[in-house]
Amino acid sequence: MTTEPAGALRVASFPLLEDVIVLADAAMRAREPRRIVANLVSGMQGLLPMAGALPPELLQPDPAGHVRRELYRSPRHGYQVLAITWGPGQGSSVHDHADTWGVEAVLRGQLEVVDYDIARRNRALTALRPSGHHALVDGSVIGLLPPHDLHACRNAGNRETAVSLHVYGMPLETVRRFVHVEDDLYRPEKIRLASV
Repeated sequence: MTTEPAGALRVASFPLLEDVIVLADAAMRAREPRRIVANLVSGMQGLLPMAGALPPELLQPDPAGHVRRELYRSPRHGYQVLAITWGPGQGSSVHDHADTWGVEAVLRGQLEVVDYDIARRNRALTALRPSGHHALVDGSVIGLLPPHDLHACRNAGNRETAVSLHVYGMPLETVRRFVHVEDDLYRPEKIRLASV
């Protein structure tokens, strides 16, 4: 198992984070993942236009790769809130979300998200095919529900740092990353995610 890179900064609370926690606590009352995600997507679309300034720590990219910063874990409901800082052109490999639901929102910049479906499994390799494309800008929000949560993300900007906010149904500590081998074939590997 490998570990993804992480930054070294702690982030102070800020008004948008406090609003997202209140919204997520309320959404958890729905109990069913599809309804939780729908409530969070709708609620976050309403919150983001009034987000205000982001803490300076969230705007600091790492030249080595995108930085995951854990902002909150709910002691009552178990969900996790993360911010990811993407330097210009930085992206993730194709990955899943450890069988949990999620909501991803762009706070600054623009992200390109490509969804994938599993076409077939071939012993140690998996054939993937692109199944969707999202061009996300400030204020865009998408929901993720397993098993349709396989995607790759990248900062579509050449000069600007992008920041995204993620809420997951449980702490996302290990996921499957799919490493491209050739053509449509990828090698899945379990990785441990690091956050600060």
